[in-house]
Amino acid sequence: MARDADITILRKRGMLATVRGVVAHSVGGAEVETAPCDMLLGNAILHVARLDASVCTTAAASVVAEGITLNCEDCRRLALKYGDKLEVRE
Repeated sequence: MARDADITILRKRGMLATVRGVVAHSVGGAEVETAPCDMLLGNAILHVARLDASVCTTAAASVVAEGITLNCEDCRRLALKYGDKLEVRE
């Protein structure tokens, strides 16, 4: 992802986004769908980036906003690069 795309994402971090494809595993081993859910783009990126891979299946997780689709790796990269700058306080 290019630097210009990163800047666009930072500018749009207060936009409503949808988190899709997050699957949690219950204590009994059954999978429980915990998405889709809507939250602000910056918060959604941090949410997906912070998922514990041993607890959640994140390979198919994505964040979708107007004209933007980010997978797990994109979210983790952005979180490492920008950290709390992505967060939007509601």
